[in-house]
Amino acid sequence: MSDFVSLEGLTLAYGNTVAVEALNLSIARGELVSLLGPSGCGKTTTMRAIAGLMTPRAGRISIDGRDVTRLPPSRREVGLVFQSYALFPHLSVYENIAFGLRLRGEAGLDARVRDGLATVGLDAFADRAPRDLSGGQQQRVALARSLVMQPKVLLLDEPLSNLDARLRLDMRMELQRVQKETGITMVFVTHDQSEALALSDRIVLMNGGAIEQVGTPEQIYSAPVTGFAADFVGFETILPDDAGGGLAWRPGAVVLGTGPHEGTVRGTAFAGERREYIIESALGRIKADTPASAQALTLGEKVAFDLPQDRAVRLERLG
Repeated sequence: MSDFVSLEGLTLAYGNTVAVEALNLSIARGELVSLLGPSGCGKTTTMRAIAGLMTPRAGRISIDGRDVTRLPPSRREVGLVFQSYALFPHLSVYENIAFGLRLRGEAGLDARVRDGLATVGLDAFADRAPRDLSGGQQQRVALARSLVMQPKVLLLDEPLSNLDARLRLDMRMELQRVQKETGITMVFVTHDQSEALALSDRIVLMNGGAIEQVGTPEQIYSAPVTGFAADFVGFETILPDDAGGGLAWRPGAVVLGTGPHEGTVRGTAFAGERREYIIESALGRIKADTPASAQALTLGEKVAFDLPQDRAVRLERLG
């Protein structure tokens, strides 16, 4: 896999506060990579640096073999889709998509705008105003506006966070379709693991301005290597082992009602198809799920439980 976007020793800071330190990352041509993590982990800061919206304190950024570290955004051949869409309310859909092309004086404007409309399935909406579109349609206009500029890399900053659950699912599938059809390299910033798992070729999980783990969605979800990674993808019971690492269980892997351990129910919640419990025990806090059809436990009730070793994930480190 050859590098198409390369970040080498990238250090980014706001004043005296370092947000990202000595980060190294390679992205292949045509790959969809998600920068995933909680607020403040450095994912949006990293994206802003790739876009040219902030200057690194140290390190190098290259795109398609060209050092762009000190180049302005207009010379990087990078497209950016914002969380807020940033459409011009006084312009039609057509003119919103054409805006950047007109600014550059590009040839073949009409054909490119029409291709952009077709790519995102908005051929019939060219004359509409943004206010007459749904949130998902507005997001598609923003996507088309970037695509018609033919960027080498498309950056998407939390693009689905303003949509309701159904529209998020629809737009997730739309983004995946567009990316596969165009073959464009995409960097997708999100705090939502379900979005990253569904969309990505690879996920870059970030924590505290550094990369915690890089892998395919299957690797990140099923084989986290640190306590932070495990907790982030739903392994909510994490216990240290004798080797300095740890073991992690998903709530559904904990067996309630039988086993060598005992605890007290300190939290309970009905969650549709399952019931969720927090068990206080000598081992620590245990998070467990049972089918909703199972006999419900009550607060303060004593319960036996087991942590099957064959359903645990081994962690290299807990920090």
